[in-house]
Amino acid sequence: MSSARIYSPALCVISAISIVLFFVECSWSQNFKLRFSTVPFIGEAPSYVAYKKGFFKEEGLDVTFKFNPGGWMSLKDLFEGRADIITVAELPIVYSAFDKKKYTEFERGHFYIIGDMIYSQQDIQQVVARKDRGIKTAADLKGKKIGVFRGTTLDYYMDIFFRDHKISYSDVEIVNMNVFEMTDAIVKGDLDAIFTWQPHVHIAQEKLGSNAVLLQSRAKYSTAWLIIVMKGFADKHPEILVKFLNAIVKAENFIKKNPKQAQKIHSELSKTNLKTTRFLWNIVDFDLSLGESLLVTLEGEAKWIIRRRLYKTTEIPDFMNYFYFDALEKAKPLGVQVIR
Repeated sequence: MSSARIYSPALCVISAISIVLFFVECSWSQNFKLRFSTVPFIGEAPSYVAYKKGFFKEEGLDVTFKFNPGGWMSLKDLFEGRADIITVAELPIVYSAFDKKKYTEFERGHFYIIGDMIYSQQDIQQVVARKDRGIKTAADLKGKKIGVFRGTTLDYYMDIFFRDHKISYSDVEIVNMNVFEMTDAIVKGDLDAIFTWQPHVHIAQEKLGSNAVLLQSRAKYSTAWLIIVMKGFADKHPEILVKFLNAIVKAENFIKKNPKQAQKIHSELSKTNLKTTRFLWNIVDFDLSLGESLLVTLEGEAKWIIRRRLYKTTEIPDFMNYFYFDALEKAKPLGVQVIR
């Protein structure tokens, strides 16, 4: 006699619930995939630490890194749909606030600044020159061949430097190349001087040795390192922005308690010599924020763009329209330092 299976309504309900819970658990276990475009820059240390120490994963994020030579390339990735979130210095943001034609599918103010990861204690941008070209002071740059990465914060710093030392653009020959190429070019002797940022300042100095001359401007300029997303992404995934910033805050705390380990992580991912990383560590504070000083910098660079007549308008964009406070208010309330 064969045994018969008995099905009860209660068993059926329990089985159905188990199946539902299984699929819900699977969906929860899948981290949100996030494409992140960045630059191997000292300001990026918190995101590197968040990645290597698993803070992104703790927040339910599966972050894929893409490295670019300059932040404006990361911004282009964002605008053209190849990245969900990026980091960039402030000048490309100011250009984008003016430029409607470059990315016609996006309107002004169609992106958000959700955080600034660093405060620089010293000038991250500096001038490295060759002593054997007769360069001892800024005045000696006249008639020389100078490298700069156009469209970046180096462009702005070069203008500040020239105005401070009464050098006109017609006094020099400007060569546009990225920071990696510039370091090689000045070491080979193809350039007499370069406007560059850290760690390339330090690297160029080490390679040139006693032949290196470091020139600075009396005008101080503090670089920002901004986290940017499109408005559409922020509107659709506000919780993802909070999770991302939560991971950055965890990384900041780790950096404070474990600086040597954090330095090794940064050196590994940025492919920067550990000695150079340790040198750069004293230049910046890793302090996630949105502050009044950032607004002042953005507006100052906007005035510079207007003075150079790069666009027809003379109206300074309202950069408050580009600030997104909600995520930072949840992840690090004390980081919001803008008077509203």
